[in-house]
Amino acid sequence: MKSRIRVLVTSAGSGATGNLIRALRRVPRAHVVGINDDRFTLAQSSADRNYLCSAPGGKAFIDSILDVVGRERVNVVIPTDDNFVKAFSDARRRFPFQLLLPRRQTIDLCQDKFALGEFFRRRGIRVPRTYTVGSLRALGPIFARFPPRSLLWCRARGGARSLGAAPVMTVEQARAWITLWRDLRGVAVSNFTLGEYLPGRHFIVPSVWCEGRLLRAQATEVLSYFAAGNNPSGIFSLSSLAKTVVAEAVLETALDAVRALERRPAGAFSVELKETADGVPAITEINVGRFPAGIAALVATGKDNMVALFATAAMGNPRTAAEPFGSAKEYYLVRDIDAEPGIVSSSGVGVHRRQFPSRGTIARV
Repeated sequence: MKSRIRVLVTSAGSGATGNLIRALRRVPRAHVVGINDDRFTLAQSSADRNYLCSAPGGKAFIDSILDVVGRERVNVVIPTDDNFVKAFSDARRRFPFQLLLPRRQTIDLCQDKFALGEFFRRRGIRVPRTYTVGSLRALGPIFARFPPRSLLWCRARGGARSLGAAPVMTVEQARAWITLWRDLRGVAVSNFTLGEYLPGRHFIVPSVWCEGRLLRAQATEVLSYFAAGNNPSGIFSLSSLAKTVVAEAVLETALDAVRALERRPAGAFSVELKETADGVPAITEINVGRFPAGIAALVATGKDNMVALFATAAMGNPRTAAEPFGSAKEYYLVRDIDAEPGIVSSSGVGVHRRQFPSRGTIARV
């Protein structure tokens, strides 16, 4: 008899984790345990059992997580942001079961966007030409490397949710933007990069792997963003409208990138790409060890539910999807604040959705 899947998810009560839990409900008899360091957000969790824990960082955090793992007999862990991925990765040997995570070196590399770009550039994989900003005095020489009046992309080399990201056209704009983040948000000047601006379409390609075997990948295109009109770029990391697509060049580039990172990939990889002016996909970043918050509901659609594939693979029962390179059907993901995400087919007929009310209690660790 197969063991019951007992999954621990982080950031319980948040929108991203709600999508994961809805996907996990389609796994027979799955038991979901949620953790969060914010008791108010945790109160919104639809997990079967919820625990209030400290934020990631330090030995006490892992001790508390291992206590929850023991109490709830957890056998699968799905982190939801880079801090949890890093914390679990660094402590992976302390867990009583093997975590389905990429190598520690891969996780560290992918959490540094500039270092990741240099890694791919050396291997002939297309990335935007990018330079580090060592100091404000370096801005002029960096701009001089590009044609006059070029639009450049300024962003932090670490962090999530488009941290410090904006298009800039002059040294003065870049200096003002970086100084603002330094003075008001404490982001070091040396943490910024300036690079080639990619004007084309925006793609995200999540995939799940086990022992070097691709279980499923799905190319998606981001069509619109939350709060797009409230920032200079018009772009944000969270989509409000996205769709599944068949894009062979995008998918091939994404899978080549994963295979370049690891000889035997394991876990979840989410490759983000944008097209150049002539339509060539280039990699802008890769989030590893977790599912993308903005489109998790989209990749859990149909019988090849990527979240379910991850959970069963983490239990030692990997199954390759019927369509491992993505569905040929076109589905749209529609999201809004305070609304359950909706999946709509290209014909406009909504895919069945089900609400899962909160039914767990909250315990303190």
